Amino acid sequence: MKQLVLCIAAVGLTTTAFAQPCTPDPLYADSLYGVWPDTTENFVTGYVGVPYLQTLNLIVPEDAGVINPLFTGVMLDSVSFDNIDGLPPGLSVACASQSPANCTYMAGVLGCGIIEGTPTTVGTYPLTLNVTAYTFLFGGVQAIPQSFTGYQIIIDNTSGTVEMAAGGLGAVHNVPNPFSARTSIEFQLTHQGTVALSVFNLLGEEIWKQNVQGKTGTNRIAFEAGELEEGIYLYKVRSGSETFTGRMVLHR
Repeated sequence: MKQLVLCIAAVGLTTTAFAQPCTPDPLYADSLYGVWPDTTENFVTGYVGVPYLQTLNLIVPEDAGVINPLFTGVMLDSVSFDNIDGLPPGLSVACASQSPANCTYMAGVLGCGIIEGTPTTVGTYPLTLNVTAYTFLFGGVQAIPQSFTGYQIIIDNTSGTVEMAAGGLGAVHNVPNPFSARTSIEFQLTHQGTVALSVFNLLGEEIWKQNVQGKTGTNRIAFEAGELEEGIYLYKVRSGSETFTGRMVLHR
């Protein structure tokens, strides 16, 4: 669970509490803690000369034991982002700070941030994220520095990739998963374009489809389970020549 606090770091750099670059997605408001996307999904791929945007939503855990079992019972007050090493040239980070302090996230409060800019150099960029967690110990505020790895940003060259430039599909997932009645299929596009979405049962029967005009950046399309029986369903997202197939679990 250390990746939770590391991703909290990824959403802030030099923005003050009065300049808010994003609004938290209420879809995640009922979660106890988490970061979306996580390190299994990782950050969306970028392309040289194409505007890049990665939106993050996060909730800092209140109990530090979620991050490290050695600190179980130690309650976190907040986590601040210190710096991030390894960002691709052309990209920068901005946070929606939740206190007068710079780039600070309060425990138990849904927050957000963005990585944006226009990449200039092809490569794979592992990221090292440095944060400081604040807790009350021994009658005073204690600062606990932490560094985390696990995320990376891949920057590719757009030369010869006309289909990618038309849509640039990435970071596809559905949240929440499992879900009981409603979930949101989320995906990133580097350019706006038509996106086809479908949901299938395990017999391969298409039970829902929708075509949307996707926008650059994060897109969210709601899927209502209706009278479907609980179980496993497959969803497909297609943009240009790119297709992603995922699994969603309906649990009543």
